[in-house]
Amino acid sequence: MRLIILGNVYPPAEDSWQTAEVLGWVLENYVGSSGALRIIDVGSGTGILTLTAIEKAVSRGINAWVISIDYDVNASINTRLNLVNNGLYSYADVLSTRTLDAIKNNARLKVIVSNPPYLPGDWFEDWRVFGGPQGNEVIKQIVNYTCGNRVDIVVLTQSSLSNWEETVELMGMCDYKLVVVKTSHYFFEDIITMVFITS
Repeated sequence: MRLIILGNVYPPAEDSWQTAEVLGWVLENYVGSSGALRIIDVGSGTGILTLTAIEKAVSRGINAWVISIDYDVNASINTRLNLVNNGLYSYADVLSTRTLDAIKNNARLKVIVSNPPYLPGDWFEDWRVFGGPQGNEVIKQIVNYTCGNRVDIVVLTQSSLSNWEETVELMGMCDYKLVVVKTSHYFFEDIITMVFITS
């Protein structure tokens, strides 16, 4: 994977690589090799999760299509650039929109993956890292879409500072089961990547 990182786009960090690792594992262990695989990467940034999904699917002979979404136009351009640079642009569409606003209901998605802004703080101060006053506003939007549209698998990364337990509770109320948790400690927080599947 060759990455170009444009200025003012969130560069892949520990949370990005952890999410990519878990996503690769999920695609290896929870996704069959037949049929079309529809994935949405919410908050695509440089496109690292989109590239991970496509590379893993293609290596397994799976017909994959990824929709990469980012609110930031620069991030959408960066994702597109990295898809072209890696010869994978034909497997993806890149949208610049707020979370899942442009995705119609009942889109029959297999996977939603996101390493969204998750630190508590003013989203308008730095949308790349702050996910609202509680840090989980973007995540709640993803959960709402997921619960209303019965996505099969959801991979979310969150900070211990942004009430990840509430995410587990909300997903559980929609009959999703938490099947994998990977946690790493960095500085002042734990980075938690969670995998949910429909019950």
